[in-house]
Amino acid sequence: MKFMSLPDEFSGEESQVVILPVSYEKNVTYGKGASKGPAEIINASQQLEYYDEEIDFEAYEKGIFLAERLDLCDKEPVEAIRIIADETRKYASKFFVGLGGDHSVTNGFVQGLRGNYSDLSVLIFDAHSDLRYSWNNSIWNHACVSRRLAKKHKVGIVGVRSMDKSEQEFLDSEEGKSVKLVKAYELSEVKIKDVLNHLSDNVFVSIDVDVFDPSFIRNTGTPEPGGLSWHQIITILKKVFETKNVVGCDIVEFAPVVQFDSEAYALAKLIYKIIGYKFKK
Repeated sequence: MKFMSLPDEFSGEESQVVILPVSYEKNVTYGKGASKGPAEIINASQQLEYYDEEIDFEAYEKGIFLAERLDLCDKEPVEAIRIIADETRKYASKFFVGLGGDHSVTNGFVQGLRGNYSDLSVLIFDAHSDLRYSWNNSIWNHACVSRRLAKKHKVGIVGVRSMDKSEQEFLDSEEGKSVKLVKAYELSEVKIKDVLNHLSDNVFVSIDVDVFDPSFIRNTGTPEPGGLSWHQIITILKKVFETKNVVGCDIVEFAPVVQFDSEAYALAKLIYKIIGYKFKK
C-alpha cells in the first residue's frame, strides 16, 4: 500500500518526503492500541484529496515514499529506539514523517536525524509534559520522552493539561531551562512566540494526538479534557513553518481501539497538510 494511493512516479524512494510507520507500544501506561495507529492512518489516507484548498497546493508532486513498517512490539525500549534511529538515519536527507506507536518512538526519530543538524531542537504538542525522570521503572517510558530529549536538545511543549509536581520542579531547576512549556489554558500568540524564540533554527515537530480535545480525537491511550482544536493546531504549525526549518515530524499515540474512521482520516490529512506547509513557497 502507498500513502494516498499515489501513482508510482510520485511514491518512489527518490521522493522528497518519506513516511516511516513504527508499530510499538511497549511503554504505554494506560490505554492500549497505539501499535495499530500507523496502519489505520495509512488506510485512511487513501481517501485524501491531492489538492489542499487552504494553501492552494498539491504537495504530492514532491513525492511521498512510504517506507516498510517497523514491527517492534517484541523489542525492549533501548533496542527499539536503536532500530528506529538506524532506519531514520537512512532518510535524513528527506523531509521525514514518523508514525507511531507510543511516544517513546520519538527518541529514535530524533536520534536518527540529529547527526545532520548540529542545532536540532524539538517542538512537542502534547496533553502531558512527559518530563518524568522515569516511570514504571523505565527511563524510556512514554511519560519520560520530553525529559530524555531535553538532555541534548532545546525542547518546546505546547498544549499541556496534566503534570506531576516533580515535572514542575524539573522545569524550575537549572536543568529544566532547556524546556519551554505552554499549558493549554494559557495558550496565546505571545506564549507561542516565546516557545519559537526558545527553539533553534532546525526543528523536529512531534504531535502526540492527545493534544487534541477528546471530542475530536477519542482514540488515544491517555486522553485529557480541555484540549486544542484542529484550527488551533494548524495555526501554530503554520507559524512554525514560517519561522523555522522543520526537518521532520511525527504523529504518535493514536490508538484506534474504537472504530471512528474520521479520526484516522483527520490525522492522515494533518500529515498531508504538514507536507504542504513544508514545500509551499
